[in-house]
Amino acid sequence: MALSLNEFAVRLVDSRFTLVSGKRLLGGVSADVFVLQVKDSKGQETQWVLRQNKSDEDQTAARAAILREYELTCTLHKQGFCVPEPLNICLNAVEYGGPFWVMTYIPGSTDLGNGHLATRLETMAESLTQIHNLPVGALPKLPNRTNPVPELYDYLPAGPDWLALRAGLDGNHFCEYQGAPALLHGDFWAGNLIWDQDRLVGILDWEDAAIGDPMCDLAAARLELLWRFDHKTVQRFTQHYAERLPIHPWRLALWQVFVGSAALKFMGDWGLDETLVNHMRRLSATFIENSSYQVLTIDPKTQPLFKTPNF
Repeated sequence: MALSLNEFAVRLVDSRFTLVSGKRLLGGVSADVFVLQVKDSKGQETQWVLRQNKSDEDQTAARAAILREYELTCTLHKQGFCVPEPLNICLNAVEYGGPFWVMTYIPGSTDLGNGHLATRLETMAESLTQIHNLPVGALPKLPNRTNPVPELYDYLPAGPDWLALRAGLDGNHFCEYQGAPALLHGDFWAGNLIWDQDRLVGILDWEDAAIGDPMCDLAAARLELLWRFDHKTVQRFTQHYAERLPIHPWRLALWQVFVGSAALKFMGDWGLDETLVNHMRRLSATFIENSSYQVLTIDPKTQPLFKTPNF
C-alpha cells in the first residue's frame, strides 16, 4: 500500500519513528502546513511540522524556492536564531504534490496581543535588527531586494492621483539601495512569531527572505501592526528599532508605498473575512497616501537617523 505524504515524510526523517496523526493547519496562504504527531520505538511522542509550498510554478522553480528556505533555516539554526530545527528535505516528490521539508515543532502562541504588548514590541524590534545585522557572507544565495520601483508600478492604484509620484520616481537613482546589504525576513509579522509568555521562541516562514534594503522589512512590519493595532503602536515599535539601527526616512516611505500597494492588490486572495479585508483596505489606502506624500517631500539625500520618522 502506498504511503501517504505524512507517512513518507516521517520515514524520510527517521525510520525509527512512526506517524501517530497528522493535522493540516488552517490559514496558510503560500504553503500547506501539517503538524505531525510521531512516536519513536520506545513510544515517546513528539511533534514535527511538514511544509509544502503551494505553487503553480514548474517543479524546478518550486524546488529552488523551497531549498533556499531550507538552507537559510539551517544556517540560522546553527547560529542560534530561534527558528525551527530543519530535519530533512525532499526535492523530488511529484507524486506527493511537490517538494517539501520537515522541521521541529515550536509550541507557543502567535497572538501578539496576548501578553505584555510593550515588552513584545521591543522584543520584535530587537529581533528584526538582529536579522538585519547578520553578516550576509555566510548565508546561502538569496534574491536581491534593493529597489521597489519596477514592481511598484504594477501595484499602484490606477488614476491621476499617482501621476506625481510616478513622475518623481522615474529615473530617480535614489530608488536603488546603496547601503550595506542586509538579510531580510520578507514577511516579518505577528503570524510568523511564536511567543512563550513574553519570550519570543520562534521566527517562522522564511520563504520570502532576500538580501537588500532593511527598510523593506520595517515598512511591512509597520503596516501589519497598523492593521492589528494603531498608529501609536506602530511608532512605539519603530522607536525600538531606531534605538538599535538607523532609519532612512525617504526609503522607508518609498517601501511603505510598495508594501501598501502590494497588499491592496493581493489581500483579496488571502482568504480573510470580508469585513476585515475592507478594514485593511481603508488603512492601507491611507498608509499609501501618507507615504507617497513623504516620498515627494522628503529629500532622498537625508541621512539615516536613530529616531522615529513623523509619519
